[in-house]
Amino acid sequence: MIILEGRNSGDDMKKNAFTLIELIAVLVIMAVVALVVAPLILDTIRKAKYSVNMRSIDGYGRAIDLAMADYLQVNFKYTDNIEDLDIDYHGNKVECDITRINPDHTIYLSGCKVNGKYVKSDKNKDGYYHYGRLKMTNIEYVDTYGKNLEKALKKYHDEHGEYPSDYTQLVIEELDKEVSCDAIIQYDGTVYLENCKVNNETVLDGDNSYTYGDMYATTELLKKTNGIEITNYTDGDTGEMYTFEHDATVQTPALTDYRYIGNGPNNYVKFNGDETWRVIGVFDTEDGKGKWSYRIKLVRGESIGDMAWNSSNVNEWVESSLQLYLNNEYSITELSKLLIDNTKYYLGADSEYLDGEYFYNFERGIETYQNVRSTNWVGKIGLMYLSDYLYTFSLGVDDTCYNTPYSCGSSHPNLSWLFRGGYHQWTITPYPGSDDAYVVVNTGRIQYFDRVTNIIGILPSVYLKPNVKIKSGDGTIDNPYEFEL
Repeated sequence: MIILEGRNSGDDMKKNAFTLIELIAVLVIMAVVALVVAPLILDTIRKAKYSVNMRSIDGYGRAIDLAMADYLQVNFKYTDNIEDLDIDYHGNKVECDITRINPDHTIYLSGCKVNGKYVKSDKNKDGYYHYGRLKMTNIEYVDTYGKNLEKALKKYHDEHGEYPSDYTQLVIEELDKEVSCDAIIQYDGTVYLENCKVNNETVLDGDNSYTYGDMYATTELLKKTNGIEITNYTDGDTGEMYTFEHDATVQTPALTDYRYIGNGPNNYVKFNGDETWRVIGVFDTEDGKGKWSYRIKLVRGESIGDMAWNSSNVNEWVESSLQLYLNNEYSITELSKLLIDNTKYYLGADSEYLDGEYFYNFERGIETYQNVRSTNWVGKIGLMYLSDYLYTFSLGVDDTCYNTPYSCGSSHPNLSWLFRGGYHQWTITPYPGSDDAYVVVNTGRIQYFDRVTNIIGILPSVYLKPNVKIKSGDGTIDNPYEFEL
C-alpha cells in the first residue's frame, strides 16, 4: 500500500497571498495611474461638452442666418429686430445677446449660454460669434476695436471722473487679430482712430478715419467744418462752418472760432418747442467762472416782436429792460432751459465803421461810455454781436458788407443768412455814446444812432451747454438739428 504524503494547506496559502508591501505598491501604482488618467478623461469630457456647446451656438447662429435670408426673400430688405425672424432651431437651449445685425445681414452674437451656462470661445477672446455670408473683414475688426476702446473709455471715466490724455492707459478687450491705430482722445471723450492696421496690414476705408464715443454736438459740427486753409467762401461752400482765427484781445486769449456764413448754410435748429432757430457757430467761450469750453451759439429765426433795448436812455446792457425781460419773463420751454448755459458776453464799444474783425476786437475791449459801463455780462439769454452779422459776409461772400458795413444796404445784404429785410434788429453791442446801441437796419447796413429807447425787432441768442448732443437732424431746413443733453 502506497501512502501519499499530503501538503500543508497553510503553507500553500502563504505562498499564494499578497504581502502588505505588495498591496501598498499596488495601491500606489493605481493612485499614480488615476492621477495621470483622470485629468485626461475629465479634459476629454470637458472638451466634448465644449464642442457640443459650440456646435449648439453655431447651429443657433446659422439658424438666425437662414432666417435672415428667408426674411430677405419675403420682404426684400433686412431687419435689425431679431423678433421679426422665424428661427428654426431645435438643439440645446441657447441664449445669446444679439450684439448687432449689420446692413449686409451678418450677425454678431455675444454672451452666449447653453442650458443656462455661459460659453466663451477660446478663439474669440471678446466673446463674439460672427454669422452670415461674409467673414469678418479687417474694417469690422477696426470697428470692434473702436467699440471696445469706447467701452474702456467709459469705464475709465466712471472710475476717475475724467478722460485719459493717452489711450494706452486703457484696458482694451483683445481680439483674435492684432489691431493697432493712431488714437487721439478729444476733450469730450470721443476718439479718432487713424492709420489702422490689422495683423500689420493697413486698413483703408474712405478717409481712413474712425470716430468712437458719445460725441458732443460741437464735435459733430466741427467734423464737417472747413479748415483754416479755406480762405474763399466758394471753395468751401458745402453748407457747413468755416474756421476763423483771432488774435488775443483785452478780454480774451487768442481763439479759434467756427461760423456759418453766406446765405444757405445747414444751420437750422428745432428749439424752444417747435420754433426755428439757427446756429451762428461754435465758439470757445467762458462761463464767467474761468472755465472755457466750445459752445454752440443759437439765434432765433424770427423776431419775438419790437421792444426797446432799454426803457431809459442808458446803454448799460447789464441793467437794461430788455436783458431783464429775456432772462426773467421771456417764454422758453423747460427742456430748452436745461440746454442753455451761462456764458460771458462782451460789451466793448467803438465808433469806427471798419470791417468785421475790427468790430470783433472792440466788442472784447474795455472802451465804453466815459468808462462807466460794464464791459462784459454773464447770463443765459442775450442778443447776437454786431460782429456775428458782419462775419456772415466774410471770405468773399460780400466784401462791401464786410469791409464797409455802413454801405451794406447798397450792396447785397441778402447774401447773409442773418439778414432780416423785414425789420430792424438790435444787437448786444453798445455805442460809446450814452444812449445808443448798434442796429442792423432792414436795408442790411448797420448804424449806431438809434437810441436804446427805440422800439426795434428782437432775436434772442443763447449758448448751449458744452455737453449737448445731437438728438436728430442734419441742419437742413427740412431736417433741422434737435439737441439733447
